[in-house]
Amino acid sequence: MIWIALGVVGGILLIFVVATVMTVDDWSRDLSTNVAETKQKATDPLLRPIDRQATLDCAKQVVERKIGEIPRWTLGSIDGGEEVVIHATRKTPLWGFIDDIRVTITPAEWGVSIAVYSKSRVGKGDLGQNPRNIKELTSRLQEIDEQAWICEE
Repeated sequence: MIWIALGVVGGILLIFVVATVMTVDDWSRDLSTNVAETKQKATDPLLRPIDRQATLDCAKQVVERKIGEIPRWTLGSIDGGEEVVIHATRKTPLWGFIDDIRVTITPAEWGVSIAVYSKSRVGKGDLGQNPRNIKELTSRLQEIDEQAWICEE
């Protein structure tokens, strides 16, 4: 009977380890870094800042709406001024770890530039979760039709 129990526990542990290993994209980064941000020269297009022809206020509305649509994400404070900074959090489903996400919308000649930063509150490595957080938001923002970036003033 004890061997059956050990087998079940071992099987569950093995499933957890395999699932974790499969989520790691970059072993050199994901075990030692718990922060990620969009960068102009990122090889992955989803990890680059987003440039749109939009007003600061309209871009803020679009980003707020998209954050509200993402499961396990919570919209936090919004700071305004010459640029808009939107704070959000993401809670992991299993352990309840919190990642802090910051979206900065900056005016530019053509409209706005949207940069995203994500950082885990605990741990030395994030197993790639912070880049996935950024990709989750940027992919949703890039799917939006150009007309949605134009708001009625």
